[in-house]
Formats: sequence, structure tokens, C-alpha cells
Amino acid sequence: MPIKGTKILRLSLLSALLLALFTITAPPAEACCNCPATAKDESSKQWKSTEARLKNHYRSELTAQRVWITSVLWEDNILPALMLMAEQFSTVAMQQVQIFGTFLDAGQQMETQQTIQRLRAQAHKDYHPSEGLCQIGSAAKSLAASERKGEFTAVVLAQRSQDRQLGQTGSAAATGYSGDIQNRLAQFKEKYCDPLDNNSGLGYLCDHGGGNIGAADPARSNRDIDYVATLAAPWTLDVDFTDAKINNGEEDILALASNLYGHEVFRRPTVGLESQAGKLSATQRVYMDMRSLLAKRSVAENSFNAIAGMKAAGSGGSNAYLQALLKDLGLENDAELKALLGDNPSYYAQMEVLAKKIYQNPDFYTNLYDKPANVDRKGVALQAIGLMQKFDLFKSYLRNEASLSVLLELSLMDIQDQIENQTGWTQ
Repeated sequence: MPIKGTKILRLSLLSALLLALFTITAPPAEACCNCPATAKDESSKQWKSTEARLKNHYRSELTAQRVWITSVLWEDNILPALMLMAEQFSTVAMQQVQIFGTFLDAGQQMETQQTIQRLRAQAHKDYHPSEGLCQIGSAAKSLAASERKGEFTAVVLAQRSQDRQLGQTGSAAATGYSGDIQNRLAQFKEKYCDPLDNNSGLGYLCDHGGGNIGAADPARSNRDIDYVATLAAPWTLDVDFTDAKINNGEEDILALASNLYGHEVFRRPTVGLESQAGKLSATQRVYMDMRSLLAKRSVAENSFNAIAGMKAAGSGGSNAYLQALLKDLGLENDAELKALLGDNPSYYAQMEVLAKKIYQNPDFYTNLYDKPANVDRKGVALQAIGLMQKFDLFKSYLRNEASLSVLLELSLMDIQDQIENQTGWTQ
């Protein structure tokens, strides 16, 4: 702020007065009529008076100058300007901190968004469904239910064979050997006999009355003895003992089992099985030997029952998916598909596709050009299928071990009888 005009005027007058005092010279000697002492005294008086005024004026001017510097220059001008400057500096500094903080927040936000986008992309990559994996999962659908139905079928076949051998009431062999043969012969004439067999010499045997000769359905001819056509070749048998109804497929399996195991059932005892005087009767001995033989025979028949159970009709939950997989392999004929899979694919049929057929499609290998997570999942799925196969193989080993044990027991029976004869020991 500029210095005020009055203050400038004061300073100018003060400077002029000082200059005038210091430049006064003494009057010429000829002009003074007094002696030098008088002039000196007068000059001294004037100086003292002037000095006092100068000092007072100087003090007042300094005081005024101090007041002006303090009040006007500092308080009114410099101090407010410094305060405004400090405030401006503080404001700008805070604004700079805010701007810098905004940059930090923006950088953190961008890094967070980048991390989220990276995780989202990784999740999309890891959890994107794979068509090949879905095929495996769909083909394995209801596999456990089909396996359970197969186990039930094996149990039913074993129970039926036992009832037939023991002459259970209500069975075709309840009356013994004669009744079993007659019932099976009537069944053979009507459903399995082929007049062209034996050089066309079965015309008389295949005649079951009413001019009907041979099997009513030629496709079922000799199914009671044809192991391959009846059991080995089909993936799925039309066998389902859970519906309490008999069909052609079930009848064929039962007829084949009757011819393979226990073709001739034991004759029923004509006398009682009571003990005589606390000892085993001859009839009791024969009956116990019969049961021993049936137990050994059931071990051999167990493999047949297990195979029939694996190929029995399943739950049908994966039928459409299995058909789609086989169509990809070129099986477009619906009749052929039905012949392979049936209406309800068996456990065997599902495992045939999962463990073999699915890998015969080139798409399986091209689909391995997939996301690493999906490839790992397929690897785990294949390991699971391999474990199921190994467990089926383990059960097969157990059946084989049981059959070998029975064979060993049968081999030892002859040696045991020989030793008993040599020692003369009898029960």
C-alpha cells in the first residue's frame, strides 16, 4: 500500500529545516557592530532553542513513523497479505494433497478393478462348462441305479436256481426230475425248437399241437442253448425282475441257466428224513451230499448270474445320452441302437460306452484342446471310470478265486475218499 501524502510532506519539511540550519554562516564582520562574544552567545541561545525543537520534532516523527509502520504498513498491509498468502499456501497444499490422494485412490481402484477382472476371467476360464465333460457325466447318469438293479437280478437268478434244485413249492421242478423235464420239454417245443435242426429231423419233436411246429417266434429258436446270442452278445438284456412280470428275455435266461446248471435235478426222497437210533440215515446222507453239491454248483453259477445281472435292464436315465454318443460314432439306425442299448441301458452297456466307445470318437481328443481346468476334470472323471472298472475286475477275481477253491475242494474229495477207504473209517 503506498505511503500517505501527509507523511511525505513532513519528511520534506524536516529535511529542508536541517539543511538550512547547517548552512547558516556568520554575517560579515563589517555588518556586526557587536563584539564576537555577543555574537557567540546569541548563536548559542538560538541553537539550544532550535535543538530542543529538532529533538521534539524528531521524536514525534519517529513515533509517528513507528505507529505508521506498525499500524498501517504491517497491520493493514503486510500482515493481511502474509495471512492471505499463508492461507493460499495452505489451501493449495491441501488441494495438492487431495489431488495426490485422488491419484492414489484412482491407482488403487484401477488395480482392484484389474484384479477383479483377472479373477473374473480366471473363473470364467475355470468354470466354463465343457461339452466333453458333460458327455461323460450324462453317460454316467443313473449308473448306480443300474448297478443296483443288476445286483438284484443276480440275487433273483441265484434264488430261482436254488428253489429249482431243492424242489421249492410252486417251481416247475417241485415234483422232481420227471416234472422238471416235462415242463422244460413243453417249453422247448413251443418256444425254442427249430425243425431244421438234426438234419430237419425234429419235426415230430417240435410239434406242440394244433399244427404248430417249432418256435412261435423264429428269432428265439435255440435261445435256451445259445450262450452267445442269449447272454454274451447283447449289451442289454430284456430282463427286469422288479416288475413281477415274465417276458421273453427273462424266460430265455432262465431256460439257458437250467440247461447250463443242474440240467437234471435231484430226485426227491420217497422216504422220510428222520434219524434212526440217533444215527444218520442213508437218505439223510444222500440229502446232505446233494446240498453240498448244490453249494459247489452255486459258486460256478454265480459268475453266470453276475454277468446276467450286469446286462439286465437298467434304470434308463441315460438312454438318450448314450444313443446320442453312439450316433456320433455312426450308428444312425434306431433299430440297431435299440438292439444294443434296449429301452433301459444296462450297467454293462453304460460302462461299455464310458470305458470304451467314447474314446473311439475323434471329438474326444479334439475336445482336449480345452481349458486346463476342464482337462483336469476329464482326467479325474477318467480315473473314476477306471476305478469302477478295477472294482468290477476285483469282483470278477473274487468269483474266480471262489471257483478255484471249489475245484480244489473237488480234487481233494477223491483223495479224502481214498484215505477213508484205506483206513476203513466211516461216519
